[in-house]
Amino acid sequence: LSIAMTAAREGATIANYISVTGLLKTDVDGQEKICGVKLRDNVTGEEFEVKAKSVVNATGPFTDSIRLMDEQDRPKICQPSAGVHIVLPDYYSPNAMGLLDP
Repeated sequence: LSIAMTAAREGATIANYISVTGLLKTDVDGQEKICGVKLRDNVTGEEFEVKAKSVVNATGPFTDSIRLMDEQDRPKICQPSAGVHIVLPDYYSPNAMGLLDP
């Protein structure tokens, strides 16, 4: 929430409950480049397009679903998993180390 509030304060438009339904592409020197996205408001059902100089896929565990909109024959690179985060006392792990129990 803090990141969204900072972005809004700096002039960004913030949206929630939005799904990417497609990618917008343009030809740049004979190469297809992504120049925006097609979106759907999941509350109202409205569909619209947003164009941008740069598009960043910061979708976490949904990264492959967006990547495959660009090239369907690409292999998946993300394997989502479920887990639980717990906080333990410092003596269980040194400062610069994490603890994973598979």
